[in-house]
Amino acid sequence: MPADPPPPGFYAPDPYSRTWLWVGAGLLLAVALWYLWVWWSTRPRPVHGPVAATGGRLERLRADYTRQIDVVVARADAGEISQRRAHQQLSVLVRHFVQEASGIAAPTMTLTDLVGSGARLGPVSRVVRRLYPGEFAPREADTLAEAAAGARDVVARWS
Repeated sequence: MPADPPPPGFYAPDPYSRTWLWVGAGLLLAVALWYLWVWWSTRPRPVHGPVAATGGRLERLRADYTRQIDVVVARADAGEISQRRAHQQLSVLVRHFVQEASGIAAPTMTLTDLVGSGARLGPVSRVVRRLYPGEFAPREADTLAEAAAGARDVVARWS
């Protein structure tokens, strides 16, 4: 039997516009790119160890930091800065020297962190321990000369 003609008033469904195909494909691509970006941005990065200064650079650092220590002591002796401020500046100088010379983040370490870091930071922790009373005691301490000598010693012997 031949196919019956459609009844009057019946219309075939309209096909979807190609635009919706591209919108759907774009959304799928956006979701895939989102997952790829999340994976890429949260993956473990290779850890690079601290870069130590060697040779001429280490000698320049030693000379520069020794000069800065001498300037702090001279300013304290001249009365330009207080003993407490001089102790604080020496602590900052020693810690920054260690960071520049070895790459160890000493400026952000507490005394407990320095002591717990082992033999490498032993001299630094002893100098910082000597500086703490001058920095934080209720009264200013007159221990700048020996603290400066310890700071110079750390700078001179660091390797």
